[in-house]
Amino acid sequence: MTQPLWYLRHEGKVYGPFPRPQIETALEEGDITRDWEISLDEADWIGIAESGQFTASSAAPAAAQADSAGPAWREERLRARQRWLDQGDPADVVEPHDSALDAEARQAVAEDHARTEALLRLRQNRRTSPLAALLGILLLLLIGLAVWWGQSDEPILASIGASADCAGDLTDRVNWRGCDKRGLQQPGARARNAKLENTRLDDARLAGADLAYALLKGASLRNAQLRGASLLGADLTGADLSGADLTGADLRYANLAGARLGGTRIDGTRFGKAVWSDGRTCQEGAPGACR
Repeated sequence: MTQPLWYLRHEGKVYGPFPRPQIETALEEGDITRDWEISLDEADWIGIAESGQFTASSAAPAAAQADSAGPAWREERLRARQRWLDQGDPADVVEPHDSALDAEARQAVAEDHARTEALLRLRQNRRTSPLAALLGILLLLLIGLAVWWGQSDEPILASIGASADCAGDLTDRVNWRGCDKRGLQQPGARARNAKLENTRLDDARLAGADLAYALLKGASLRNAQLRGASLLGADLTGADLSGADLTGADLRYANLAGARLGGTRIDGTRFGKAVWSDGRTCQEGAPGACR
């Protein structure tokens, strides 16, 4: 059976642990006295005399021998006692407890813990930052797609240049974008390169008018009178020419892509090199039809 090891304490210093026989020998030789304290766990201490655990039958003779041997013998015993106490590992010596040191240790541990948590958060942020950047790029792409999807096929007309002059006369390069000119009566008028995009010209009387290269994109010309008019190179993309009279008109090189031509009169109308409503390019000759 393993012998228990005992710690010794004297004048605030802790020694050991030592086996029972070694302590009894130290008692007998006078290296320690019975007023020293002993403990198995360094927590509960009791005097050697009170414990009744150790016998020291020869302690008195050893003490008497010490008295009779003189100072030289006592000095040698003191040195032997010190050597005996020093046999233990210095690391086993427990210094008196200091609560201030415990507080400092706890503070140091808390600071180390805080630094560790800060480093972990920093690493986590570094790992998630590429993901955040990717999400930001995707969000921008979605916003751009939504803006593009929400636009019409027509370009947005920004307020660049002169605004529409709906009160002005029908002349070359006039800007009537989006104006309401239904029932206009100006036969033979000259308005080359006029800006008539999305203009309302229903029932207009423009027979013989010169509208060469005019921008009539998305314009409404329902039942308009354009007999003999010049629409050479005009842009009529998406225009509504339903019921309009284009008899004898010149629409060479005009763009009629997507135009509505239901009931339109085109007797003798020239369409050479024009783009028809279905996207075909009309051949030269054969007035009154697109071939």
